[in-house]
Amino acid sequence: MNEAVGRLKRGPGINWHGEIAVANVVTVKTAIESGDAAALHRLLAEDASRANELVSWGKNDRILTHPLHYVCDMLFEGTLARGRELPLIEALIRAGADLDHQPGPKADTPLIGAASLGAEDAGLVLLRAGARPELTGIFAETALHWAALLGEDRLAAGLIEGSELDLKDEKYSSPPLGWAIHGRQNPPAGNQGRQCEVAALLVAAGARVDPAWLESEQIRADLPMLAALKKQ
Repeated sequence: MNEAVGRLKRGPGINWHGEIAVANVVTVKTAIESGDAAALHRLLAEDASRANELVSWGKNDRILTHPLHYVCDMLFEGTLARGRELPLIEALIRAGADLDHQPGPKADTPLIGAASLGAEDAGLVLLRAGARPELTGIFAETALHWAALLGEDRLAAGLIEGSELDLKDEKYSSPPLGWAIHGRQNPPAGNQGRQCEVAALLVAAGARVDPAWLESEQIRADLPMLAALKKQ
């Protein structure tokens, strides 16, 4: 070992070979993944535009996602512990994150992302901050469709006023109430299990009940859902 190098003492940034060690760089992506709201605050204070810089992730980093949506993705995947998403969402909003970001004419907004990924509390924060519930996503569906499917009754209650209750999506040709029925019969990933409560909210708000639903054997056997549909 070179004598000069041998005299180097191990310290911050220097390894035993005298080489400068590269420190771990904290980014918006890593701050979100670790649920480090303090680090995210620092990053956004340095450069607020980071609140709208798309995050690269997935296989070969081919997926590009808005930070608000990425928080919900990480919550859904289990990378981010439930309860740690809200400080991250709030930090991004305060920094000027685009609440209604859509990369194309048929793409999910952060609010649709929250509803579809079971991030109900995040969706409520976005809604209170001014996110637009009437915007449609990939299937021309709204956040209300997803809240109905996953049984997110608290979020659905907030979405109803600004949403078209009988709007049918382009893939399944079904309104939010139909999605609630489907989610009840076929629980999706991220299911919150309150589809009957959502159905009752929709019916009370004036959503149309298809007579065929009331004649369905599955629904007639599901007394809670049947009761929700009959509350007109």
